[in-house]
Amino acid sequence: MKKLAKVLGPLVVAAVLLWVMRDRFVSIAAPHDPELPVFRTQAGDPVEAVNGIGPVFSRRLAQAGIEDIRALASASLDTVAEAAGVSVARARSWITKAQLHA
Repeated sequence: MKKLAKVLGPLVVAAVLLWVMRDRFVSIAAPHDPELPVFRTQAGDPVEAVNGIGPVFSRRLAQAGIEDIRALASASLDTVAEAAGVSVARARSWITKAQLHA
């Protein structure tokens, strides 16, 4: 029994130390700032590819000359908000999503 205690004692101590320090090991190995996904689009992809823009908003944006995602990504905040008839916050969201796509 003493031999078993001599063998298992250090193993149990090592297992307990690893269990206590597990968060430290995981946090070192995990990346701190995950990268946002980037979606590549074609030059002519419609603005409807952006989540939240449907046919009505797409038509309004097209009348202002914003016909594809790349044009939306480079458009000014005020232009998008005024053309689509939406709030500045919603226009900012669309532009940000378009920039991730473009």
